[in-house]
Amino acid sequence: MGNDPHHISSLADLDALAAANKYLILDFWAEWCPPCKAIAPLFAKLSAELALPGAVAFGKVDVDEAPDVAAKFGVTAMPTFIVLTDGEAKGVRVGAGAAVAGGGVVTGDEGEVRLIRGADPRNLVALAHELVRLAKEEGVGAAAAE
Repeated sequence: MGNDPHHISSLADLDALAAANKYLILDFWAEWCPPCKAIAPLFAKLSAELALPGAVAFGKVDVDEAPDVAAKFGVTAMPTFIVLTDGEAKGVRVGAGAAVAGGGVVTGDEGEVRLIRGADPRNLVALAHELVRLAKEEGVGAAAAE
């Protein structure tokens, strides 16, 4: 499984990665952000262990290098992790056992997880595993073969 997180430096990069994968977790970070640097190894580990071609991908967006991508999602604090489903930031419904919760988690009207603000490793790990579970349940991309 998996690989390193995809480096996204433009809206075109984002569109290509989103079009190729059902679920995408974006890590909005900055070189000058200590919490971003602290959680970066975990994000890379999750990508290496959990990315499934066509199903679940991990992308890193340096907000200073790609301000247009950050602006598209209204990202103003780093790190922020945003979930795209079918290329849209509509979030994802997580199962009852997926313990994605707390002050940094932003949910939508129906309880779907839209984004995580801050470097809380528990929420990031829970969300990544939940996306893989959903992809396998839905039989999407490489997850269909597992």
